[in-house]
Amino acid sequence: MTGELAHITRCMDLSEADIVRAIVDREHTRALLSHLAACSAPNTGVAKALLVLARMATTACDWIDGDLAIDMAAVDGATRVNVATDLGGGLRERVFAPLVYRAPLEEFARAIERVAHMVAPLRIRAKTPQRITLGASAVARRTSMPPPPIEIAPESLFLRVELPAVPDAGDDDTSLDSLPVVLAAVPASKPATPLGVSEPPVRDVDSGWDD
Repeated sequence: MTGELAHITRCMDLSEADIVRAIVDREHTRALLSHLAACSAPNTGVAKALLVLARMATTACDWIDGDLAIDMAAVDGATRVNVATDLGGGLRERVFAPLVYRAPLEEFARAIERVAHMVAPLRIRAKTPQRITLGASAVARRTSMPPPPIEIAPESLFLRVELPAVPDAGDDDTSLDSLPVVLAAVPASKPATPLGVSEPPVRDVDSGWDD
């Protein structure tokens, strides 16, 4: 799987085809999530890892049992992700070793808030500034079909920050107003591949979020 993932140099490069290839078994899924963790960095689309976790909560994944529980915790500016299954009776089984993504929890929280439908059938079970717990019941996993292939708008994945005022080069007594910027180059979005006539039309994921 490692060679197949060489084209992913940042989380934003993750594609639908990558998810489809990986979700067939535990080891391929672990390899993909670990690769995303290894190349993760702030403002590079780290929240796209949620698409892989969400796919585990659908009928596309038949290699786990029980309820799916995903715990994300803020740790020194990074995000630690634990994935486990709840087998009932207080018994939990860890699906993977903990994954650490080098980006703040706020990036994941922002994506979940703005494009909640993209991580369905996962639902928020608990949320604090330092921790987010997502989950999907075994029934939901057995009855939820994978979503149609659509893209997440880049502005839903990155955090925006404000730079401090910059002194004007010609006048030390004046400064430029601080402007909100995104500290990452965002490639132009690619049009989704046309779907077959029997499939539902692709929705524009940008519509309806911003005034």
